[in-house]
Amino acid sequence: MATHAATAGGWDRRRLIYGDWSWFIRDGLDVLRLVFLAGVVVFAVQGNFDVVALTAAFAVLLVARIVDLPRWFDFGLVVAMTLIAYGTALHFYGHWFYYDKVVHSLSPMAYSPVIYIALVRLGVVPDPGVAIRERRVARIAGIFIITVSVGMAVGGFYECIEWLEDKWDILGGQFVKGLWDTETDLLCDAAGSIVGATFITVWALRGWSSRRVTVVPAPGPRMTPLEAASEHAQHRHGVAATEQPIEEIESRLPLAAQGVVLIALGVLLLALPTPSVRTLGVILGVALLVFAVVGAVQLARAKETVARVTVGVELAVTAAIGGLVLAWPTISERALVYAIGILSIILGVVEATSLTEAREGRERWLGAAASVAALVFGVAMLASGGRGLDLIATLLGVGFVAIGSLRLVRAVLARRSGGAIDA
Repeated sequence: MATHAATAGGWDRRRLIYGDWSWFIRDGLDVLRLVFLAGVVVFAVQGNFDVVALTAAFAVLLVARIVDLPRWFDFGLVVAMTLIAYGTALHFYGHWFYYDKVVHSLSPMAYSPVIYIALVRLGVVPDPGVAIRERRVARIAGIFIITVSVGMAVGGFYECIEWLEDKWDILGGQFVKGLWDTETDLLCDAAGSIVGATFITVWALRGWSSRRVTVVPAPGPRMTPLEAASEHAQHRHGVAATEQPIEEIESRLPLAAQGVVLIALGVLLLALPTPSVRTLGVILGVALLVFAVVGAVQLARAKETVARVTVGVELAVTAAIGGLVLAWPTISERALVYAIGILSIILGVVEATSLTEAREGRERWLGAAASVAALVFGVAMLASGGRGLDLIATLLGVGFVAIGSLRLVRAVLARRSGGAIDA
């Protein structure tokens, strides 16, 4: 397997395929993720109900970025989510009889080993990247057995969901076509799971890493003047941050303050009886600008390079949207909704890109939850355009309370662990 290179190198074939392009878009797989996101936004703006499937699939791909899958596993998951989500959104299942069998055969090949790697990240199963080095044949066999079992379990669970949907007629469709349909679906799930388990078993036998390996790392982002001033101040005092408990506490305050601002904003929006567009614009504009000002303290104290850039992008986008809705007195309902929806989606994606290996496991999973919550909230806002201010205010209130609560939880957990949050 490839190892890390010492320098960033030029734009040769190795850099294009196996290197990092930048901190935000690492390679072509991230481009495919952004293309998928574009489809989510288009379906949401159109008010198409099938955006639910696309949003769920993109959320999985976003978490996959955080899990840091090897490229082949990541690519397989992109293919699987495309088959499942776009097959649903474009109604391929109804127009082509065998499409369902193709999806049930190919998808488990991709998602069954990915689910196993997610379990590895949670620390509940052996890592395939080190199993062979431990000279444990039992571990290799366990990797195969668990992966097959997980893949077949997912397929069986989906068939249960189909049966329950037909029984209760939730979506008004007929998913189960008969006993033959269910039996062949389960057989295809089993076959695909066996292929996926074989793939990850061979991966383990070769001793390849279960994490994405970068051959040519991208150069880090440049330091902003505000960051440089903060670092200069720390060096001038000549005391490391780890030796100053008061600074550790202060570094967590901006994240907690942002959570409080979001929760307060959400409660206010839920309490308003029937707000006008202008009222929503003023409240949101002020709150977002306050959020950006509080985040400036977080930016000054961020230590990780990617974290600094992440916070800077979040602040820039938040301040721009807040200033826009506050300074535009005749803003329309649809424009307001689209501004907030796009802001939330951008913040969710940027949050996901910031969750590097430098973060602790719990911090990464909480960040993943916050990222998915922001994504779902943003898509819901885009899909709610033109459906009444009461619905929009309710969505805004619930969304801000949820995202703010996640930020507060991250701040509290960081305080208990005695660490600082960089982003």
